[in-house]
This record gives sequence, C-alpha cells and structure tokens, in this order.
Amino acid sequence: MTLRRQLVVVFAVFAAALVTATIVPLGVASSRANLASFVEQRVAQALRVADSVARAPNTINERYPRSSGDAAWLIGGSSTGPTRPEAFPEGEPAGAEIDAARAGSPEHRFGASPLGRRLFMAAPVRQLDRILWVSASLNPVERLNRETWLIAIGIGALTMAVAVVVGATLAARITRRLESVAEGASRLGEGRWDAAIPVEGPDEIAALAARLNEMGSEIGRLLRREKDFVAAASHQLRTPLAAIKIRIDEIRALDAVTDPQALQDLDEMSEEVDRLTALTRRLLDLSATESRPEPRPLPVAQAVREALGRVLPLAELRRIALRFEGEPSEAVLAAPAGAFEEVLFNVLDNAVKFSSSGTDVLVSVSGTGDTVVIDVADRGPGIPDDDRERVFAPFYRGARKEPGHGLGLAIGARLCARSSATLKLDPRPGGGTVARIEWPAWRWPPGPDPA
Repeated sequence: MTLRRQLVVVFAVFAAALVTATIVPLGVASSRANLASFVEQRVAQALRVADSVARAPNTINERYPRSSGDAAWLIGGSSTGPTRPEAFPEGEPAGAEIDAARAGSPEHRFGASPLGRRLFMAAPVRQLDRILWVSASLNPVERLNRETWLIAIGIGALTMAVAVVVGATLAARITRRLESVAEGASRLGEGRWDAAIPVEGPDEIAALAARLNEMGSEIGRLLRREKDFVAAASHQLRTPLAAIKIRIDEIRALDAVTDPQALQDLDEMSEEVDRLTALTRRLLDLSATESRPEPRPLPVAQAVREALGRVLPLAELRRIALRFEGEPSEAVLAAPAGAFEEVLFNVLDNAVKFSSSGTDVLVSVSGTGDTVVIDVADRGPGIPDDDRERVFAPFYRGARKEPGHGLGLAIGARLCARSSATLKLDPRPGGGTVARIEWPAWRWPPGPDPA
C-alpha cells in the first residue's frame, strides 16, 4: 500500500472513530429523550382523560376511538370493555400500573400485547372509584427515532465523505512533495549533483530537501575537486614523463653506453615510463566517464569489428583466436561517442590478456527489442565469486599477475552506468568468463525508416 493510501486510510479511520464516538452517543441520547418525551405526553394525556371521564364516562370513546393507535379500558364498578381489545394483554386486567392506580398513584410500564410492544398507563378516577387503563402505540416514537438515526447517519456519512476528501487532498499534497524529494534524491544517486530539489514551505519536508541539496552540492564539489585534481595531475605528469622518455631514448642512442647492465636499466626505465604514461591516460579516461554526452546511433557490427581489429595484434601474439558470431547488421545502439567502443575494447583486451594460449575468445550479439546484448566469452582462469563485483572498483586487480592498472573494467562499468547500460561478469561453462554488455538500442524518431 502506498503512503498516500495509508494516509487516506488512517485519516478515514480516525474520522470514522471520531464520528462514531460522537454520533452514536448523540443518537442514543436523542432516542431516549424522544421516548421520555413521548411517555410524558401520553401520561399527561391519560391524566387529562381520567379527569374528563370522572365528569362524563362516555367521553372515553371520543378520546380513544377505535381508529386511533391508542386504546382505553375503564376498569371497576360496572366496567366497560376496552375500546380496542387487541391493544391490551389477553385475560383479566392486571399489571403493576393497575395495582399502583388502585393505591391512588398513576403509573406506566412497557409491555407486550397482540399488537406488539406498547406503553401501558393506569390512572385512578377517584370520583367514580374506577381506573382508566390506557394502551398507547410506540409507532410514533419509533418512527421519530428512525428519523433521528437516519439524520445522524446522514450527518456521519457526510462528515466521513468530507473527511476522506480532505484527507486525500492533504495526503496528495504531502506525498507529492515527498515524491519530489524522492525524485531529487534519485537524481543525486545518478550523479546529477547540480539538480537541486525544490524547497517549499518551512516544514520538515522542506528541511529534508534543503539538507539533500546541501549534501548534493558538497558531494558535487568534492567530486569536481577530485576530478580536477586527477585531470590536472595526469596532464602535469604527461609532459615530464614524455621528456624522461626522450632523454632515455637519446641516451640509448649514444654509442658511449655499451655496458649490458646499463642498457638493461635503461630498458627497464623506459618500460616504467611507458607504464606511468599509460596510467595517466587511463586516469584521464576514468575522469572523463563522469560526463553525460548525448547518445547517437551506432551500428553494432561495425563497432565490434573495429574493436576486434584493435585487439587482433595482441591476440595473434598470444595465439588467441577471435571469433564473431551472430552478426545482426540491423542492430543499432544508442551510445555517446566512443563510450561503447571503449567498453567493448576494455572487455576484449581483458579477455585476450587472461585467455590461455591456443584458446579462443567468442563475441556474440543478440537483440531483445529495446536492448542489444553483447557477450564476450574467454577461456581464462575465471573470476572468483568474491571478486566478481570488486573487479569493477578502480585499481583493483585481485590475484592476477598480468600487467595492467585495474582501471579498464572500472572505466567500462562507469561508461555503462552513464549510458543506462550494464556490464556484468559470469562464469563460462567449461572454464573462463563471459562478460555481458546490455546496451540500449537506438530508437529512430517517428517517420520513414532510414535507408
């Protein structure tokens, strides 16, 4: 259940509890008040009729006609029958109210009759030494109570509807702001440190957005400083390294250097300079992966053939056969300039370096609609499970002994992340590693297909 629905449900439950706690007691109190008022009115009416009957006994039929809901029975002396017999309990007149009236006090009670539950009242008619026994229908008060409860339920339902609307509005406002903060946090997670989150209002959500903006700005500042440092250091190192390389070559060219050990030292120095030069270039490449250039269409087959051509000399030197299968000429990638080519070259370079001599490296391409999958399978020693994710960290080389700086896969992983692609390494059946690149396919704009 989403936060918005949870808030609406909580608000509705709270409103329902509040309405119930208010409406139910109010309805019960109103029903009791209606019944008390009804009894009071009927008892007062019975006393008035008793006074009238004392003066004119025949007025009982006028006051309680058979067509009315109430009935009367004059008990005692030459007792007259009830105006409506079914309104009274069957048998002889009896009841606590009659006993009280005989003692001189009017009384009432609720009891059963063939017509259902009714109000029975008894009042003494002292002048005639008789008792007026009245049976009143409860239909009027029950109808009034039903109307009272219907009104209460209607008010409760209207209150609930208003509460739900208000709760939904407030929940939408709260969650909309939270969604805005979540979207901003996602942008920060993607490395878009300059994408500020809108800050609205003085509440906790605005404070959270402000803190995230400050965090993003600080992280962006630190990363830019690191990136600038790496780029500056790499640029600054390239010039003296090139100068050292030139000086070594000049010394090698002098006929005066004939000592074999000195020549070997010069060769080792030259190799170290080459290694440092390559490292500075890779650091620059790693720093460049932080940018997000616009993608452009890139035919897969063309990119694979060019990458194979770049690693072919190394493959021939190590007696590694390069094979390309499943060449879909129509597959086109959406890749920034040089991004996919660099990823594929780094993967192929690793595959050739770590494959056993005399084996092969297989490159296959398959398409799955919006994604193009490129698999590079080698017959190297494989990658331990514990190292499978760590190899994408810069400078991590594991236990391998091949030359390198541990930056190739790190650069490839970052380029993939910046291009909405993925790079993962899996074991190859029979030994080795399969590097799988899943890259978004290019979507041509609406209109006729390109030739």
